[in-house]
This record gives sequence, C-alpha cells and structure tokens, in this order.
Amino acid sequence: MEIPFELSDKSMDQIGAVMQKMAVKAFKEAGERQKFGPYMTKQEAAKYVHVSQQTLNEFIRQGLQVTTVGSISRVSKVSADRFMEQHQI
Repeated sequence: MEIPFELSDKSMDQIGAVMQKMAVKAFKEAGERQKFGPYMTKQEAAKYVHVSQQTLNEFIRQGLQVTTVGSISRVSKVSADRFMEQHQI
C-alpha cells in the first residue's frame, strides 16, 4: 500500500542538507579509518574503535585478540573488527 504525501521545497532542501552533512561525516570517518595500518598500537586501536584506552583494555579482557612479539603488543584491524561484530546486538 502506498501513502502519497508531499513536502514543501523548503522541507526537501532541509532534508537534502541533512543527508549531505551525514554523507560528508561518513566519508571523513571512512578516511580516518584508512589511516590506520593493519596492526595498531593499543592507543591507535582505541581511536580506531572510538573508545578510551581503559575501555580497550576491558575489551582485551573480554577477548579482543592482541598480537605480542617480545614486549611489543599490537591489535590487528581484523581482530578489532571481528570483536566488534561479535558483540553486536
């Protein structure tokens, strides 16, 4: 069933402006995410998933995988993405 309705030109312009603002924000965020290499420091990983370092440490306690070689620890993008996907509700 189709319910027809019309919006004023002003309303359409406002909707268009909001959509454009959201698209620009999404492209900026995508560009920011591409700046991260395949393996990130914990500080970079926290920025990558938009959380504090304290929250990232909690994610690690909850199972976020960390690669450690000697005294160097890194979080892979793949691990971070997988962890976030596994915790979607």
